[in-house]
Amino acid sequence: MKKAEQMMGYFTKIAVTVILLNLVQSLSRAQSITSVSGTVVNTASELMWGNALIISPLDSTIVAGVSFSDGKFELSGLNSGRAYLKLTSLEFQDTFITVEYKGDTVVDLGTIVVEKAQIELEEVVLIANMPLFETRSDGIVQVNVENTILATSNTVQEILSRSPNVFVEDEGISVLGKGAAIIYLNGQRILNEQLSNIQASEIKNIEIVSNPSAKYDAEGQAVINIVTRADVLEGIKGVLSQNASFSEFSPTNTSTNLSMDYRKQRISVTGNYGMQLGAYRFLLNTTRNRSQEEDSFNSDITTDWKRKQKYFANYGVGVQYNFTEDSYLSIGYNGLTNNLGGTENSTNDITANGEQQQFESVVNKDDLTTQNSIVLNYFQSVDTLGSSLTIASQYSSNGTSIDDLIAEKSVADGKTTNRTLKNLVHREIPILSAQLDYTKAFSNQGQLETGVKFGSVSNTSDSDFLVSANDGDFIVDESLSRDFEYHERIYGTYVTYKKNTSQKLNYSFGLRGELTEYDLQTDLSGGFTENSYFNLFPNASLGITLSENKSLFASYTSRIARPRYESLNPTIVYQDAFTSIQGNPNIVPEKIYAFELGANLRSFTLKFGYNHTIDPITGGAVQGDDPKSYILQGFNSTKQHDVFAGIIVPIDTRWWTSMNTITASYNKLVDTRSSFGVNKTRPQAYVYTNNKFTLFHGLKLQFIAWYLSNRYDGIYFRKNQAEITVSLEKDFFNKSLKLQLVANDIFQTNKPDGDYQLGNTLILFDRINNTQYFRMTASYNFGKLKKINYQHKSYENGENDRL
Repeated sequence: MKKAEQMMGYFTKIAVTVILLNLVQSLSRAQSITSVSGTVVNTASELMWGNALIISPLDSTIVAGVSFSDGKFELSGLNSGRAYLKLTSLEFQDTFITVEYKGDTVVDLGTIVVEKAQIELEEVVLIANMPLFETRSDGIVQVNVENTILATSNTVQEILSRSPNVFVEDEGISVLGKGAAIIYLNGQRILNEQLSNIQASEIKNIEIVSNPSAKYDAEGQAVINIVTRADVLEGIKGVLSQNASFSEFSPTNTSTNLSMDYRKQRISVTGNYGMQLGAYRFLLNTTRNRSQEEDSFNSDITTDWKRKQKYFANYGVGVQYNFTEDSYLSIGYNGLTNNLGGTENSTNDITANGEQQQFESVVNKDDLTTQNSIVLNYFQSVDTLGSSLTIASQYSSNGTSIDDLIAEKSVADGKTTNRTLKNLVHREIPILSAQLDYTKAFSNQGQLETGVKFGSVSNTSDSDFLVSANDGDFIVDESLSRDFEYHERIYGTYVTYKKNTSQKLNYSFGLRGELTEYDLQTDLSGGFTENSYFNLFPNASLGITLSENKSLFASYTSRIARPRYESLNPTIVYQDAFTSIQGNPNIVPEKIYAFELGANLRSFTLKFGYNHTIDPITGGAVQGDDPKSYILQGFNSTKQHDVFAGIIVPIDTRWWTSMNTITASYNKLVDTRSSFGVNKTRPQAYVYTNNKFTLFHGLKLQFIAWYLSNRYDGIYFRKNQAEITVSLEKDFFNKSLKLQLVANDIFQTNKPDGDYQLGNTLILFDRINNTQYFRMTASYNFGKLKKINYQHKSYENGENDRL
């Protein structure tokens, strides 16, 4: 009993002590300033922009701070009887105010009139040899575009194609050693087709994320994040650019792009319009050979695509309203119209069991593609530490109409046969998405990110082939016609935590979960397929700083690569009388598990990685029911191993800046399902160099070259490719006019070429694209901005990338 009373006495003393301490603390806070606010104007009553700082009276260190762009500021979280306020900006002279506690914990200073800066800076120009790309401590490769010659590129695709380890191809954009990449704009995903809506001159840098965190969609093997520069000025500004490309291989092309930005106080408006005219061409030579004695077959095919841009335009407009310094609502519209004409000419010489036949076809193209999307965003900054809330939604409508007329001619045994076909296709792909992201920042340099996302897509198409033999009536060929309907819903959520425990150690770990539901129906088999699957995608990273110029990093991530919608759609795409492209509804997604290690040693960067892929999506020419026919389609292999190691070597002098990377990779594709022939496997080498020379009178010369050696991955052989590009650039009229001359792929060595064996058929191919050209570009900047307000962000739906 006595011990109980003693214990009770101890608890009573502790409770009383805690209560007294809380009371003292409350009284102390009640007699302290907790926040300071005000509105900054000049002598003409114009709202100013700048920084508001609370500084220490002892050593002038910054205790708290906030930036403001519309004159209004508020500093909260203070606890002092006296606050020393400093207002600073390039627009006005530094202003100091001592704020005393006078009974109010929340102090509103009202309107503060500041004096004009004694030295008004019209423009600040920093001249330095900025590295064209660098590897950050977390392993992300950052390609610097702003204030480099890359900013004079005509398109984002051109910048990407000239970036290290990045390849821009018809199938999409990929990263060496990783695979297909998804594209983000200012941290939000966009579709590849919308890259044309981004002005190259507006890009600040490009981040190549080889091992993305859980915050990014699990789709794709890598992420490329395009960061646009945030203007800190107000007013109106425009950029008008015009280029013309000349080539012996392809007709002349022209491209016109106009972008406009208007910013005034809380309202920001941005718009762009781009138009391409002319034609482009690519040539494909294919040989298919079966050498068995009982099945002797050889087919030599030449297909010449001569596409004409009847009208190609992309356009967009965005409006943003800033409620406060830390919150805004924006709405954006993006559109695309592509009316494509021209022809596809094909010849196919077939020798089968000693008999020779020749087939010719001409496809007269009449295709119309339209895309329209509406994006709605809301952003709210929660506190001064960096916590924020983002809500975004998008609706996109994508339609395609095809009305092609096909003329066929075949010659066998001296007899000529003619046939005419009509290919009528109508395709609609509506997409809806919504997402919510919340970031909580902690004072101990920790940060928690979490969010949810919903995406819904439908892909419906109907295709009819009408056949007319010997100028007869057109009759629907049911064996060639297809109906297809696909619906998909993805529910995603993620959580990730990252922290800098000290100046020498940082780490992150996260988990993303995605539930996918889909149903598919096609008249090819008359069946209906419905399924769902759930995947978890863990990831983690670690960074260690050994010294000022030495650091180590490591990461692990898991990803998924869903098939593109056209890869699922069995609608027939005509190539020649015995060759078609068809989707495969039975393809399943890839699953990728990736590890990466690296080190930054002074100016050098070393990186090593390994990827393990289950059910990799491959493809090839599959023999059809007719011994002469082949179907080009995708399907799954068993697994794939990828190992790579690379080094980045910079060179920097007063007149020469050079960034160089060397990568060695080993890729092995294992297949036990599709009867691929097994070939030898060898390592592959990749060398990239980007050089900038500053010549006389401000003339700049850039030399870019890359080389990719032969690739043997166990199934496919790809012949070496290379490209050399040289450009000259000069500014005129105080940098308002910029002229550029570019010679691209000077020796026309960027040509896909290779072979593989599928079943009893050996397939050889080589392709010539319109990569060799000479281009002249003029870009004119007009107008002037004066104050920050609008920062463009595009919140898009990831499902668009699979169009």
